[in-house]
Amino acid sequence: MEKNQPFNISGWCIIRFFVFSLALVLVSDVPNNWGGLYNSACVIVGFLLFAVLVLPVRPALILLLLLAVAGKDIISSGAMDMYSTASIWHMQLGPIRPSWIMFGCLLLQFLKFQKISVPLLIKLAILWCLTVPIVTGMIYGGIFADYASIEAVTDLKIFLMLLPSTILFLSLYRRDKRNLPLVLSAFVGVLLARHLIDLVYFVANLGPVIAEGVSRASEDSAKGCIVFLVFFGVTMIWAHKRVLLGSTISILSVLLLVAYGTRMLWITFVLGCFILLFVLGFRRSVFFIFIVTLLTIAGGGALFIVHPESAKIVYSRFATITEGRPVHTFSVPVEDNLISRIDPVRYGEVLNIFDSTTSRYTYLWGTGYGGFYEDSAVDFPDSLIDGSAFANYSLETGKFYRAHFFPVHIFLKYGLVGLLCISALWIIPGYAVFKILHNKKSFASDQPKMLHSTMLSLLLFLATGMFQLYWSGKGLFVNGIIIASFIVFSSRYSVSVVEREGYVARTKLLGGKTF
Repeated sequence: MEKNQPFNISGWCIIRFFVFSLALVLVSDVPNNWGGLYNSACVIVGFLLFAVLVLPVRPALILLLLLAVAGKDIISSGAMDMYSTASIWHMQLGPIRPSWIMFGCLLLQFLKFQKISVPLLIKLAILWCLTVPIVTGMIYGGIFADYASIEAVTDLKIFLMLLPSTILFLSLYRRDKRNLPLVLSAFVGVLLARHLIDLVYFVANLGPVIAEGVSRASEDSAKGCIVFLVFFGVTMIWAHKRVLLGSTISILSVLLLVAYGTRMLWITFVLGCFILLFVLGFRRSVFFIFIVTLLTIAGGGALFIVHPESAKIVYSRFATITEGRPVHTFSVPVEDNLISRIDPVRYGEVLNIFDSTTSRYTYLWGTGYGGFYEDSAVDFPDSLIDGSAFANYSLETGKFYRAHFFPVHIFLKYGLVGLLCISALWIIPGYAVFKILHNKKSFASDQPKMLHSTMLSLLLFLATGMFQLYWSGKGLFVNGIIIASFIVFSSRYSVSVVEREGYVARTKLLGGKTF
């Protein structure tokens, strides 16, 4: 990297990563029923993955970022018709799963660093993950359960994917402060490429379905990143006056946001808008919120034009947020209130988990790796358990290992103390970034506005990142990059845009110092 390169994100750098990522997405998406073309795609992706192992740490981590985000980890052409692609998330070697290959790539990167940066916040999370959930998993039987080889390993993903990726990118940033805008440029570029191809799939009515004959564009774990792109497009208008570019990105992103048909994704998008009000203040947010509202209406309207049938399905799902659903359509027999009618699955999970943790006295420390609960408070019907919301073996054993909501799932596995410890990985650095961007000088003409607007988009994406991307290896890897970016931006960025009061205590916790 050139020494005179400014500490900011370059639009041309994003474009270069975008073009390369487009090719990478197309190669990674080649399905296994395309014969020789699929084999060729696997060779290309395999060669790039090998390059990650031998390249210097900076290009290796950036290439790993591009490969991880470009390739889908969940692919289905229909309700029961599953297939794989050349994505690294489907690259299984015998009994070695893709997530283990990814973890191996992360582990080997540590050997390339002479100095690893581990703030106190990360050390506390590592200490917790290496002690309490192992002990509680043994005590409450999760580690020794029949399906521990699946569920206990899945629970380990937070420790094996989130924390290593956070430490690696944090160490990369602290090698050279200019690595932060470089990595964020790659992140924006590959997200634009990934979701542009998903948009093409949606317009062509290809890929997974939300109802018979109606595409939902993607089931990939990182589909929630579309919320980041919505806000990124809006900041292009608000902070950089790029009206045409920003409007195009936001409207097309909203179209996908609506088309995904995921109510939790819509809710976290609204939470991002509320965070915006607190960051910029009401007076500065009025124009911003006006733009978001206008572009959201335009994106939703575009869905009716492109796919009227999809729009009808999406509207019926959206209506359950305000109207609930008829009693006769309940998939979980819970009491008749608005919350239970909006999402009976999550409502039933909350009741069952709290009943289980209370009866077993695990509410402080959780049930550990492989921890489970039973449908003791609310019965889950067989139609729900059988391959849709839960694994088939949950029907056989009556033991449920997962919840579809971040706080409840972490509470089950790690207890209240663990929930506070793990949530702090997002909240504390996120609040530090909030304090910086809340300052009016953050978007002054003498500041790196492109970097600040991208960090603002990440901050507005914080709720979505926590609640939507916590359950998969790919999602945790992305979250690790975001957390590392928050920590470095907040703890090592110029003190001139941060209030001096409380700065020292915060930087000690985040393990940082000013440039």
